[in-house]
Parts: sequence; structure tokens; C-alpha cells
Amino acid sequence: RRGPTWLMCHFALLTCFLDAVWGQIRYSIPEEQEHGAFVGNIAEDLGLDLDKLSVRRFRLVSGSKKQYVEVNLENGVLFVNERIDREELCEQSSSCSFHLQ
Repeated sequence: RRGPTWLMCHFALLTCFLDAVWGQIRYSIPEEQEHGAFVGNIAEDLGLDLDKLSVRRFRLVSGSKKQYVEVNLENGVLFVNERIDREELCEQSSSCSFHLQ
């Protein structure tokens, strides 16, 4: 019979694996950047294989009606797709962010 140490080791390994698969990254985007402005290289930052981005139909999903950022499937670059108006996105909030999956 395996003890609690074995269980904790497997839980720790699973947690590390899930962090690698579901990586979380943050980018800072200055307000009112023009369409096409570079945000970051999502493929590089998440360790994704460029050849598989389009094959796997990689896409970004946000909870917003607007698609503020988009990814170039050929090079993994995340870029501004639509001008971001802070007042429209976050109203009077002191911090402003949007989440993608």
C-alpha cells in the first residue's frame, strides 16, 4: 500500500504538468494602440510549436464582444486587432484587464 508521501509526489507532478499545459501569461498593452501593434509572441512564451498552431486551429477566446487582440498563426505573434479604449473596457475601475483563453 502506498502512503501519503507517494500521493503528495504525484499531486505535485500533476500540478507542474497542468501549469505547463495551461500556462498563464500577462501582457501589458498601452491604451489606444493601432491595429497590428506588437503585443508579444504567445507561441514562444507558452512554448508552442509554430507548425501545429494552424493545424490545431489555435484561436483566442475572450468574454468580450470585441476581439481586441489576435494571433498570427504563421509566427505566433500576438497583435492588437482593435483599438482598446480603457474607459469603454473598464469604465471607472483603477485597474483594467481582459482575459483570454
